[in-house]
Formats: sequence, C-alpha cells, structure tokens
Amino acid sequence: MRIFLLLLLLCIATCVTIVAQPDSTLINKAVELYDKGEYEKALPDFEKCLAAAKLTTDKRSQADIYNYIGHIYSQTGKVTNAFQAYHQAASISDDIGNKNASARAMINIGALYEEQKDYKKALDNYSKAEAIGLLIRDSSVIADCANNKGVVYEQYLKKYPEALREYNKALLIYAKLNDRRHLAITYNNLGIVYKYQGNYVKAIDQYKRSLRIGEAIGNQFLIAANMTNIGNVYAMQKDYINAIAYNTDGLNIALKIKAMNVVVEAAGSIAEDYAGMKDYKRAFEWQQKFSQYSDSLFNAERSKQIAELEGKYQTAKKEKEITLLKDEQLINQLNISSQKILLQKRNYQFAGIGGLVLLMGIVAFLLYNRQQLKQKQQKEKAILEAEYKERKRISREMHDDIGAGLTQITLMSEHAKIHQQPTYINDLSAIASTSRKLISNMSEIVWSLNPENKTPDQLFSYLREQLNNLLEYSAIDYKINFAATDCSHVLSNEQKRNIILATKEIVHNAVKYSKAKNIYVNALVRNGLIQFNITDDGCGFDTGANFTGNGLKNIKQRIKEIGGTLVIESVHLKNTSFSYSLPLKAQP
Repeated sequence: MRIFLLLLLLCIATCVTIVAQPDSTLINKAVELYDKGEYEKALPDFEKCLAAAKLTTDKRSQADIYNYIGHIYSQTGKVTNAFQAYHQAASISDDIGNKNASARAMINIGALYEEQKDYKKALDNYSKAEAIGLLIRDSSVIADCANNKGVVYEQYLKKYPEALREYNKALLIYAKLNDRRHLAITYNNLGIVYKYQGNYVKAIDQYKRSLRIGEAIGNQFLIAANMTNIGNVYAMQKDYINAIAYNTDGLNIALKIKAMNVVVEAAGSIAEDYAGMKDYKRAFEWQQKFSQYSDSLFNAERSKQIAELEGKYQTAKKEKEITLLKDEQLINQLNISSQKILLQKRNYQFAGIGGLVLLMGIVAFLLYNRQQLKQKQQKEKAILEAEYKERKRISREMHDDIGAGLTQITLMSEHAKIHQQPTYINDLSAIASTSRKLISNMSEIVWSLNPENKTPDQLFSYLREQLNNLLEYSAIDYKINFAATDCSHVLSNEQKRNIILATKEIVHNAVKYSKAKNIYVNALVRNGLIQFNITDDGCGFDTGANFTGNGLKNIKQRIKEIGGTLVIESVHLKNTSFSYSLPLKAQP
C-alpha cells in the first residue's frame, strides 16, 4: 500500500503583498480568487492589474503580480509560461534592488525545475536564494530554501541524512519566527524521513507534533493528512486498533473538506488494517468503499485531462487556420509576381531569362516541399504503427491480467451465493485478495505507461514501495539497497513492466517457498547496464528440475523479452541467488 505523503513546495504557497496599485479593488478581487483556487478567473484580473502597473511604472507591484501569474501557470501545468513570469519577476526585482523578491523568484524557479525532475538545477536555485537570504539576513527565505532542499533530498534523491539536516535547519528558524503553519509542515516532513528509516517511534512523534499545530491553527487538511500518516505508521507496527482509529478520523475530516486524495489513501489503509486483523468481512466492505472513492477521484482527474485535450485541440485548430491564411497570401503573391514577369518579358529580353530562372526556383521549391511532406507522412505512419503495437500490447496485458481476474471474481461470487459458512467467508477472502491483486496490476500498468516515469531512479523508487508492501507483513527480515543514479539513462515501457513483474515474482517465490530468514534486494546502474541481485538464505532448489508452475518460466521469459541476461544460483538447503542485467539507452 502506498503511504500518503504530505509535501509542500513552499514557494507556491508564498503569498505576496502588493504595495501599490492603481485599482486596489481589482487586485483584492484577483487575490481572493487566487486564494480560492479559481485560477482561470483570477488570471485576467491579474493581467489587467499588470497593465495598469506598467502605465504607472510601479516596478515593485509589477514584480509581485508576475509572481502571482507564475503561481497560476504553475498550478495549471503551463510550465513554460510559469518560467517566463518568474524570470520577469526576478529581472524586475534585480533592477530595483529588491533582494527579498529576487530570492523568492529563484525559489519559485527552483520549484519548477523540481517538477520537471531536474533536481540539480532545482538545488542550484534554492542554494542561490539561500545565499541571498543570508546576505540580507532574511530568516524566512533561508528556512523555505532549507525545507525545499529537504524535499528534493528525501522524496527524489533518497538521501535521508541530508534531508534531516535541511529539515532541522528549517525547523529551528520557523520556531524562532513562531511560524506555526510552516512548523507543522516541517514536522510532517521529518516524520516521513524517520518512517522511511524505520524509526517508527520518532516518526509518530513528529506527525503528532504537526497534528497538534494543525489543530491549534484550525487547518483541517493538515489534521486529516497527519492522522492518516500516523495511522499508517501504526499499521506498519501491526498496531491495527490505533491504525484504524487514526485513519477513520482522518477520512471523516477529509470527506468534510473534500480532500479526495486523503480520502482514498485512508480508505485503502483501513481495508488493509482490517485484513491484517483477519476481519475479512470489514476488509471487503472497506475495499468496496476504497474502490468507490478511487473511481470518484479518477473521474475528476479524467475530466481535467479532457479539458486540457480540448484546449490543445483548439490551439491546433487555430494554428492550422493561420497556416492556410499564409498559404493563400503566398499564392496571391506568386500570381502578382507572374504578372510582373509577363509584363517585363514584352519589353526586356533579359527580364524573360530572369523570369525563367525564378520559375525554375519555384518548381524546385515546390518539389522540395513535396519531398518534405512525403517524409512527414512516412514519419507519421511510423508513429501510428508504433502506437498500434503499444495499444495491442496494452490490450493483451489488460485481457490477460484484468480479464482473468474479473472472471475469477465472478466465479467465486457465484460460488459464495450457493454455499454457507465457512466456505462463504473463504470465498469473500479470496475475492478481496483477487481484487487487491487486480488493483495492483492496474497500478503497475498505469505507472509503466506514464512517459514521465522513465529513469532508473524512478523505477527504483516505485519498486522499493512495491517490495515493501510485499515483505513488510511477512516473517522475513529484508534489506533493499538501490544505488542512486545520475539520471542519464532511460527505460522503455516494456523494460519497466517486465523488471517490476520479474522482480516481484522472484521475491514472492522466496516468501512462499524458500523458508528464508533474510532476503537481500540490490540494484545499481553501471557501464550502461541496470543490474539486479536478489538473494535469500533459504532452503534452495534444483535449478535444473522441471517445475509444474509457470513462475520460473515467466521470470526467464520476461528477462529475455527485454534483452536481459539471467543467472540463477542455488545451493540445496543453503541459499538462492537471482542475478540479471539489461542494457539501457542514453537520455535523449
């Protein structure tokens, strides 16, 4: 189960006080709309205020308004526009010598780089902003930079000691400033790091500190998120009573404020908590609620995506109309040129020769355009063929995984109708287990198809979460060590999917059959290869034997499909080792 994380890029939440403006009513209205999250309505008002500020040469207000406009573009996914707005704010702030505003603009730019997964540039901008904060002795700027750097170290680079160092630096400053809201956020971030390090006592302590501040300032989102976080840590300690209590309280508050991400996480956690207590009836009931909440959240996200696609379609349509207009103007210009050539040929012989040369140039130009069009059509055809192949692969996976699972659920449901206890309870348990497996399979397919999830670091992060879910409730001690990479290589959709399935199958078999006390999962990227090694100290098996199941056969086939090599070593009654590697292609 994925644990809900409360993370905040402080730059986006940084509010700007506009000192002077021609129309205070309009700017107040724009800020109010922005605070409510009504970005499409706020943007035109901010643009009007910006135009008015330019007329009065009010540079400080211009910089502040550009920051707001950048926030709106960032929140609505228009990264290029956000970059432009923040750079305008930084340039104006530099011109008027407003160091604080310059630092804030750099923090905003760093956050955009962080969203684009360019973590080096993100950290560079945070460090530059922090240097300005030290120069002007602005503690809030220094603390915000430290907190944002902590998020990069913890969430993306998995460098937990560095994350703790930055978070504690921010914590000391926010405490001196009595900035309770940011204190709560920092305590929450510290709790996340301690949870990842397995220090559950400290994690719960930090979450509860954040929760108390959230209750004191009346921030319902902070309260709901922290309760869910605390409940999940209790579940990791198998204290299901406390886990259910905190997750239920967090869910109820999240429902009131319609924080559906928190609702979905809390419902899924409660279902697994009841399953951990072996109360399968309630686990099944909460699994159904989790599915309902997930569908609600998915539909909202899909509506947003449809609106974005409609916007792209309208933009493409306008671009096509502009192209047609330019072509029409070109034709008219060519007609005029031809008439002039004919007129000159009557009077000047040399002009006729010039016209012939011009005509040949036009023919060559048209032939060149025709060749370019042909190449474009060939490229589009290749793209369509690739898309068809990918859709066919997805269709096959959906049919094999989801179709088979749904058929199994149908058969078990019919069986449950006609049988009584205890078979009925066993059927419900099997249905719940199959449903969870289907949800996991769907999550894996969606994750592997996301074009943004392409680097080994992103694969390691997702795979670590999946293996933790698989191993945390087993009786086996385990260590997962994935080395950080420089993000200079990428993986294909098929590589991502097959690595995830093969790795999970190997670990699952070890849990089920090996009788091991310890499992070690290691991976790194070296010399253009991604390399995995999974070892257990269990009973081992005969690698040359013919097994009736498909597990080992599927592992070998998946590694082979993505051009990898697999070595299996097993000593009877001692241990088993799976080592496999495959080549990567360089980041374009």
